[in-house]
Amino acid sequence: MSDDFSALDSLIASDRCFAVYRTPGSTPILMVQQSGDPESFDSLTELNGRAGFVMAPFQNSERHPVVLIRPELTYKGKSPIMRYLKSLPIQVAVSNRQEQRPVSDEGFSLYEGAFELFQKALHAGSCEKIVLSRTLHLPFPAHFSPGLLFGTACEAYPDAFVYLCHTTQTGTWFGSTPELLLSGENENWQTVALAGTRRIKDSEAVWDAKNIREQQVVTSYLEKQLRIKNLIGTISEPYTVRAGQLMHIKTDFRFQMPEQDCVGDLLDFLHPTPAVCGYPKTEACRLILAHEGYDRSYYSGFAGPLNRDGKTDLYVNLRCASMTDEGLVLYAGGGLMPDSELKSEWEETEVKLQTLLSLIHD
Repeated sequence: MSDDFSALDSLIASDRCFAVYRTPGSTPILMVQQSGDPESFDSLTELNGRAGFVMAPFQNSERHPVVLIRPELTYKGKSPIMRYLKSLPIQVAVSNRQEQRPVSDEGFSLYEGAFELFQKALHAGSCEKIVLSRTLHLPFPAHFSPGLLFGTACEAYPDAFVYLCHTTQTGTWFGSTPELLLSGENENWQTVALAGTRRIKDSEAVWDAKNIREQQVVTSYLEKQLRIKNLIGTISEPYTVRAGQLMHIKTDFRFQMPEQDCVGDLLDFLHPTPAVCGYPKTEACRLILAHEGYDRSYYSGFAGPLNRDGKTDLYVNLRCASMTDEGLVLYAGGGLMPDSELKSEWEETEVKLQTLLSLIHD
């Protein structure tokens, strides 16, 4: 039985700005901003020297700024969180919608069109890798609870970063992501190159050349960027990790960063990495914005606590969903290489979406 955090729904219903999250191996933490709107910024560099909970988009824009919750209340652990939530007036959230069939009629045709355009760029050599993503629009299941979804994900994926966030600028987002972008305290910091995908049932198979190259693109990019910043440390050998029903290739980077007030500069230098964008980054991003066919918003951006008690844990916003008046929007993507095949790439997004669907219909 998963932890029932359904009382969090009252915060959403009352339009309270908050973030509840759980880092791998830790306990849930709730941050609430009671007065005013969260700060918003045009650039990641403006995060230098600041503290709070960050929601950053794939690409900064007037519509999708970098948002920072400045918590006036913080509760660590389920019991303190529940005591606070029980003290609030009960509000009715979006939890009693009638269940309907998913609507995804145009999903494959849109994906196929973008796939063909991206493949032309890859074969022409203008890009080495491009990440193609898609959405699935899903009406709210009967008795849907964002808070219960958070609790279910915490139990189902103990090694993931799980969060639920609501602000006036971003709306409501949920995620259960395996990919660290940047973590550290004092001078000790780390990031990872996580890419390549295969299903658990194929775990005995050898990684193919496509997936190995895809992950190596991310590794090479991070190594180059950190060297430019003179942040040289240790780099692990690539190894296989499990994330839900999928497996990925991972490389760990650990380094010393003496200047703690310059985290925003480093984030601006790293994000978006080839794990969610492609390489070269500028051209891959241009193609994504022009041809992917939808607005990524905060999908493939990042989220997490910034400088909370001196500790930062920021994760790439994957395996995530946004909540609108009409229902849920689920997001999934994968890296395309010149030898990628349409059917297998589409199936990869289907498996990634199933990770979310299994939680929603739990």
